[in-house]
Amino acid sequence: MRKMIGASESSSIYLWGICSSSILATLFSLFLVSTGTFSGMSVTSWVCYVIMQIAFILTVVVYSTVRKLDIGYICRLKKAPKPLQIVLLPFIAVATIMIFLPFANLWTSFLSLIGYSGSVATPQFDNVGVYFLALVIMALIPAFGEEFFMRGTVFPGLSTRGTWFGILMSGLFFSLMHANPYQTVHQFGLGVVLAIVLLITGSLWCGVIIHFLNNFISLTITAYIPEIDMWYIKLGYWNWLTGAASVIVGVVLLVILLFFLYKVSNKDSGSYSNSVSGDGYTLYVSSEQMGVKKPNIFVQLGRFIKSLFTKSGWRKITNSLESGNNMQYLGKSQPMTAVWIALGLVIVYWFINFIIGLI
Repeated sequence: MRKMIGASESSSIYLWGICSSSILATLFSLFLVSTGTFSGMSVTSWVCYVIMQIAFILTVVVYSTVRKLDIGYICRLKKAPKPLQIVLLPFIAVATIMIFLPFANLWTSFLSLIGYSGSVATPQFDNVGVYFLALVIMALIPAFGEEFFMRGTVFPGLSTRGTWFGILMSGLFFSLMHANPYQTVHQFGLGVVLAIVLLITGSLWCGVIIHFLNNFISLTITAYIPEIDMWYIKLGYWNWLTGAASVIVGVVLLVILLFFLYKVSNKDSGSYSNSVSGDGYTLYVSSEQMGVKKPNIFVQLGRFIKSLFTKSGWRKITNSLESGNNMQYLGKSQPMTAVWIALGLVIVYWFINFIIGLI
């Protein structure tokens, strides 16, 4: 069975997944149109949350079966998270929210300013039973379904065009597929972080955990701490200050947490001092191989942060992400037509919903 897919093939899977989920959701909406509501949210919305995830999963399973893909290997399903990774993941989820929530609020304010009106379907949390049902249907199931579909299948194919191309393009695909302008900014940021986490850990389950925690935090605040929205409104102009502080602190935390996640995930990796890269290969020489003693963890952290401000530093980071995850590079010459078609169609899909919100 094949253990790799290209950018064009992963984009085809993406289109099939979007089309199948949309068609199934539309059919069930027509069938359940007269079923009323449950806890303030239409039965159709409850059902469609599940149906869309089933469509994503079935698309991948059917496609991989027909095309004889080793989906367990491609999706990184076989590697379980390490205990120390699990400890770090909740903090990464919080740092991600700290960074992108202010940008999402700014974007939402802009949409309101131009007259856009939209919403995210959520129930009325009348009792704890509804809350736990929502956690399963709106947090847990989407966390696995979307990670299996996006980071597990679409991202590996896109990354064969280039690591950062895959990270950014998969984040854009993930953001646009929700077709909800209110969610666009945050979903893009979340998608980028989840792709980086997959590269660092080599386990899809780490992304599933972070994705679930993101959904869990959002639902819990909506259900039991709605006052946060009122506090945000009352801050007025102070929102700029608190938002900037949140982004700065969040970025610092995320950088540190991702560094430690990398060290925990790659305990046997040396401190690479030399590398020679070509089109499709990279040769590394570690400090252990050269007989040089590794500096302590905080010195390494300082060097890592310093490397973020140099082109060579980013090159080493990219090489480390690729080498630690057996990423295969097919180059810029591979067929990309399906990628651009997928991007164009999903932009149209998003734009239609945007126009509807303006009418």
